[in-house]
Amino acid sequence: MIKFAMFRGGTSIQNKVRYGYYLCIVMIICIAFLNYLNLRTMDKKLSFSFIISDFFEATLEMRRFEKNYFLYKEQRDYAENIHYTDKAEALLHDNRLAIKTLSPDTDVTAIEELIHQYKSLLKTYHSQRNVLGSLAADALEAEIRRTGKQIVEATEGISIAERSYIQAMIRHSKRWIFISVVLVSVLGLLIGRYFSRMVVRPLKDMEDSMQRIAEGKFDKLDVKSSDAEIVSLGSACSRMIREIEFRQKRFMMQQEKLITLGTMVSGVAHELNNPLSNIYSSCQILHEEIEEGDMQYKKEMLQQIEEEIERAKNMVHSLLEFSRKTDFKRKPFSLKYLITDTIRLIHGELPTKVEILSDIPEDAWVFVDKQKIEQAFLNIIKNAVDAIPGEGRVEIHAEKSTDGNAMVISIRDNGIGIEPEKLEHIFDPFFTTKEEGKGSGLGLFITWEIIEEHRGTIALESIVGKGTVFTINLPVQEV
Repeated sequence: MIKFAMFRGGTSIQNKVRYGYYLCIVMIICIAFLNYLNLRTMDKKLSFSFIISDFFEATLEMRRFEKNYFLYKEQRDYAENIHYTDKAEALLHDNRLAIKTLSPDTDVTAIEELIHQYKSLLKTYHSQRNVLGSLAADALEAEIRRTGKQIVEATEGISIAERSYIQAMIRHSKRWIFISVVLVSVLGLLIGRYFSRMVVRPLKDMEDSMQRIAEGKFDKLDVKSSDAEIVSLGSACSRMIREIEFRQKRFMMQQEKLITLGTMVSGVAHELNNPLSNIYSSCQILHEEIEEGDMQYKKEMLQQIEEEIERAKNMVHSLLEFSRKTDFKRKPFSLKYLITDTIRLIHGELPTKVEILSDIPEDAWVFVDKQKIEQAFLNIIKNAVDAIPGEGRVEIHAEKSTDGNAMVISIRDNGIGIEPEKLEHIFDPFFTTKEEGKGSGLGLFITWEIIEEHRGTIALESIVGKGTVFTINLPVQEV
């Protein structure tokens, strides 16, 4: 992984963007400065190339006027020849070090001697041409031509070296510009990868987490970033997730409660028929025998009516108390009363061949929210009853833990049991072992949530074909 030392101090996206901007500016300035130096060097070399060109042109002009002078013997041609010879000599003398750098193999001193010799020969020829014989003049003229040719050849070598140097310099400039472009591209790619890893990737992870949340999977939002903006956004999203999860759990609990309540209403309505029938029968008897004087019998009838009314009141009270929406509030309750009240709610739904046996000590107390803990007991007992295909029983037993701080409650059935591979998912939301359409898969999940809310524990053991036992630990005092 590529790290930039200058980014280590950045604790926010704003700082990293600023540092990245500064880095790009510095990089552009450096490359621009290096290219400026390169162009400045090229400018100097091109200026020198103009001097070489002037030197080469001066030697060519020198030879041209030499030829004219030999043909026409004009004083003007001689003067022009001497002018360009002096110019070539001066250019060579003033730039001898540069020429030596340009073409190390060139003997600048030898060229200077040739030019000096050429000028001397030409001056000698000009001053003595009228007194020299024809053969001597021709020989001197040939010597001048040969020396001039050597000067031009040497100058051509310098010119060729100068052109080669310029071509090499142009290739070097092209290479440097190419390297600059590659360097800018690579650094831009590295900076882009850095920002992709440090900025875009956490946002992408957050987007994926949000997608899972939209699908109903409330995973923990794990933002792997130290940037202040990302951390702040992650914290805000985590709070939102917790709130959504809390609201969804409340909704699911209320939904499951309404489903249970709907089922219970039919059972309670069936149960109410018995006391109402007894009340009706007793009233009919009293109405028929109101004139008779057996007061003891009438009192017994009224006592039965009172008992049946009290029984019906208890049923309705339990149903209303279970359905009422209240805030979570724990206080001490008799465990025997809670279990009895819960069994009363489900009694109307019990199959005729299934019985519930309760063995709860009178002094067993728990520190709970009555409505919610009854819903938890109700869910477990209902599951136990549903797991019994025919004749069977559900046994409820309670005793204090060894340290005396909790009440250990076991709810055992002799039903079909649960397969081992399903045990680890039994408390997962929407997981059910019942046939499709016969269970929402929320009952045991809500039960686990309620027990956790009470700072208790719940566990189960099951053997296929023999039954299942749920073990619940609830505090006996506030913890």
